[in-house]
Amino acid sequence: MKIFNTYGSKERLFEMMKKVNDLNEQVLPVERKNEVIKEFIEFVKKKLELGDDMPKIVISYDENEAKNMKSFGKYTPEINELRTVAVNRNLADVCRTLGHELKHHQQRQKGILNPDSNDTGSDVENEANAFAGVAMREFGQKYPIIFE
Repeated sequence: MKIFNTYGSKERLFEMMKKVNDLNEQVLPVERKNEVIKEFIEFVKKKLELGDDMPKIVISYDENEAKNMKSFGKYTPEINELRTVAVNRNLADVCRTLGHELKHHQQRQKGILNPDSNDTGSDVENEANAFAGVAMREFGQKYPIIFE
């Protein structure tokens, strides 16, 4: 499924998301957003038993990065870096993205990532999607602010 074709472009999709959800950093200040994100990362770190081998995690508030990425998150195993765009996004969605990408980090640790791992419908991608949804919902029970 090519969602971007439905809306014309990923830039247009990003702009529509902001308008529909009325998302901006005044709704939840960046400082508070970052506090919750750090707590979510620790939650997932424990849940996945990642130990001290954590990737470099970059949380971006740059709208241009969001428009230029193919998605709102990316894990690059070659440099052990995880990037997530947080600008104008619901915090639950940011957490889901972080959980998904951290699951890919764990998959790298286990040696099961390969060049086709991010193909839609692959076992590795489905496992990351399933984990991210569950982790986000469990965390949201303790921190309902992510759904606001």
